[in-house]
Amino acid sequence: MGTTGSSDPPPGSVELFVCGRLCLLGEHSDWAGGFRSSNPHIEKGYCLVAGTSEGLRATVSSLPGPDASRVLSMTSTTDTGERRTRTFNLRDPGSLLEEARAGGFWCHVAGTAHHMVTTFGPKIAHSIAIDNYDTNLPVKKGLSSSAAVCVLVARAFSRVFDLGLTVRDEMDAAYRGERTTPSRCGRMDQACAFGPGRVSLLSFDGDSLDVTPIEDVGGPDGFHFVLADLGAGKDTVRILRDLQAAYPKASTDDYKRLHELLGPFNAKTCAAAVDAMARGDARELGEVYARAQAAFDERAGAVCPTQLGHLGSPVLRAVLTSERMREFAWGGKGVGSQGDGTVQLLCRGEAGMAGCEEVLRRDFGLVHTIRLVIPPRRRDPSSLADA
Repeated sequence: MGTTGSSDPPPGSVELFVCGRLCLLGEHSDWAGGFRSSNPHIEKGYCLVAGTSEGLRATVSSLPGPDASRVLSMTSTTDTGERRTRTFNLRDPGSLLEEARAGGFWCHVAGTAHHMVTTFGPKIAHSIAIDNYDTNLPVKKGLSSSAAVCVLVARAFSRVFDLGLTVRDEMDAAYRGERTTPSRCGRMDQACAFGPGRVSLLSFDGDSLDVTPIEDVGGPDGFHFVLADLGAGKDTVRILRDLQAAYPKASTDDYKRLHELLGPFNAKTCAAAVDAMARGDARELGEVYARAQAAFDERAGAVCPTQLGHLGSPVLRAVLTSERMREFAWGGKGVGSQGDGTVQLLCRGEAGMAGCEEVLRRDFGLVHTIRLVIPPRRRDPSSLADA
């Protein structure tokens, strides 16, 4: 965990927290559904997402000084505790865009700042400081760490400059900021803006995003997950480049199978998962996970064999096929863009979480884990009467 604390925040400062985002099911269908704008025969995209308890904590405030010296002073703390500070000239949108397009450590900050300046120019009337003093969200492990940075910057601008952005507005600003960078992720990642512990079904139709909060989660104890850093490498940019080459028109058989995977198959899979969660049926949700991962390995793996599937993600496959792991988990799958980044395991209750962690440690030497519990909840009957 990276933390240095913010012991003496400046007067008038605001504390912000932005969590990570776990895609339970539906990875890649967000950007795939976005291609409906140019090919309406593509199925809508659907993702089932949950906010993590880990994330980024920051103090944000105005900086004194003349209007002519408008800058963003950003201090970032990584999950390993490394702190870096960078100053961006808010009077020069061109330099912000150049920094974003170049990639690198600061590209997501620069890209989102560019969007805020070009969209709300007259209202960005002075300087702003963002001190991200604590981060316990792993980077490049499929938990939307880059999107969390973008949401943090958008939310900070909204609070400091009194822009009055809603959560959906912040998500849109973060998405547009991230799209200026080489990562080119879809809209699903910005669901980290909803906060920890919330489960939502997102649907993507071209540029349109619909959000349905999951209000019905059954079972006596809800659902228990362990996320584990696989300690291996993956190339998210390569994964996205290879898979997005199949869109908007499928020109090969492998591309057609990918369209079916991220379209009709994914829509049915997400619907089955929502039903299993409403009934509190962890065993059935585990079976949904198994079917989803097998189909992804086969079809996405054929399109990006160096990063996905049995050959491209051998560590993920080893964990998911472990006989000892099956004693403690109903099922599991990859996270985010998939590949050998992070695995999510649907555990057999609270005791199953401890068992999964022990197998990860003893059999695979994996000690960096995160627990996620989705508690049971039921829709307020009064909300049905008002609908």
